[in-house]
Amino acid sequence: MGKVLWAMVVLWGCLVSVSAAQVSPLNLAPGYPTQLDDAYPINPGNVAVQGAFRFDKMESEEVRLRQTLEARWGAMQGVELFASGTTTWGPLHPGTLDDPRSVRVGLLYRLTTQQESIVVLPSVAVRSTVQVPVTGSSLQPSVRLELLGSWDLGHEWWAHVNAGVQASSERRLGLQSVGQPTIWYGRVGVVRGLMPNLGLVGNVIYGQDPTAAGAYVWTPEVGLAWGMTQDWILTVGAGHDFGSSPQKATVRGNMGLSWVW
Repeated sequence: MGKVLWAMVVLWGCLVSVSAAQVSPLNLAPGYPTQLDDAYPINPGNVAVQGAFRFDKMESEEVRLRQTLEARWGAMQGVELFASGTTTWGPLHPGTLDDPRSVRVGLLYRLTTQQESIVVLPSVAVRSTVQVPVTGSSLQPSVRLELLGSWDLGHEWWAHVNAGVQASSERRLGLQSVGQPTIWYGRVGVVRGLMPNLGLVGNVIYGQDPTAAGAYVWTPEVGLAWGMTQDWILTVGAGHDFGSSPQKATVRGNMGLSWVW
């Protein structure tokens, strides 16, 4: 898996023309620093390579460590293309939206931009993701669609709302349970710019448990995004699961580093 991910990043680097422009540390991506997403693609011509370690401790006391690597490219105005993958140490359950045995590819397309004269109407974007398995007994892909809304509230405050659904044709370890071909979820949160290069993120996620049909999970999260330099962004986040799922995580933590050029 590691060789596949590095080859993917090198290929993307060869396909794009790079720019010296900076991506704001407050431009969210799922998992950097929390799962909250926004409706803002990165600027045309920019590339961001992001890596993170994610730590989960379950109620059963089992511990899991995941490593993710992602490349994002501003292909044109309002369009971002991305590709990513995950390596997992520890149990595959409870599952996550990101299949640990797949490579993910997709795009973020901005539909509308918030107008200063009509603040109540947000910027709106659609994110679509296809997960293609590269290891394991099943090679059936899964598809995820998300609708993203973002409001610039002024005074360094932003609000974001996400709604999504993921469909998989059959059960896959670390993803979705038997009898649950689709799962839905929603996120709502805010970002507070503390300084030009530092932001605080807070959000809540609620949705179906992907590994237990009929169970639901809600997860509050907090995170920090720090633009250390023009090209490097450090993110840290943490969360805790609540709800009826028998496989809740008592601790969810992550640390990520993004390189932008």
